[in-house]
Amino acid sequence: MSPWDRLLDRLDELACAPHELPDDLESEISALLLAAMRDGMADRELDPADSARWLATLLRTLTVLQPQEARADDTLSTLRVIVTRWLHPARLDQEAQPLPAHARPSTIRG
Repeated sequence: MSPWDRLLDRLDELACAPHELPDDLESEISALLLAAMRDGMADRELDPADSARWLATLLRTLTVLQPQEARADDTLSTLRVIVTRWLHPARLDQEAQPLPAHARPSTIRG
């Protein structure tokens, strides 16, 4: 399984249980995102720690904003569209670029 697939699968799991989010949510997402960046499947221009913070906030917000009548499949579909369009380099027709210095593991906050 590719790092991108691991990231999406984990986000799916987390979205299905937004009341049970782990304490180290941002660190976990940041590590998954960094692996996807290294693999060229996530936009390397993004800061992994900042992106993880936004994704964690989005997941936490699901507990407040998701209507009771909303179907889990609809929620996951929407989340995947948001994540794919935001994180995937294809959204800008980008070629894989070297990981910028600010996104290298030694500078990742977590």
